[in-house]
Amino acid sequence: MLNNMREKIQYEVILTSKGLSKTKFRIDLLRLFCNSKKSLLVDDIIVFFGNMINKVTVYRALEDFENKGLIHKVPDKKNRKRFSLCDFDECSQNSHIHNHSHFICDICNTTFCIDDIIPPTISNIKGYHIKQSSLILEGYCEECNSTN
Repeated sequence: MLNNMREKIQYEVILTSKGLSKTKFRIDLLRLFCNSKKSLLVDDIIVFFGNMINKVTVYRALEDFENKGLIHKVPDKKNRKRFSLCDFDECSQNSHIHNHSHFICDICNTTFCIDDIIPPTISNIKGYHIKQSSLILEGYCEECNSTN
């Protein structure tokens, strides 16, 4: 019971530090992202909450989380919106800094953030201003690789 209380307070502190309201749903949503080893689709979130939460509420919370530097969009082969947790120390309301690669599984189409592989730093090319670069890896995730 005490650990649950400490965990809840930790999530409340994170939300407060980002200027977000501490609703039960937002605390539970942040907990879901913190405990997830993979990116989440909106549908994953709705299924997790058992359709007890309105889609509009989910989208608003995701937009607020992204705008405040808690989560970021990750690539998806089917162009669906996927989100992963940000590094709270590096991302902010004004800037998302993601110095990691993304891995997309060819079988389950899940996207994972891979912190061990850092994309190369690309300096500006004459006449161009690079705002963002990424490294996307594709293949079989651990789970799909072990079943094939």
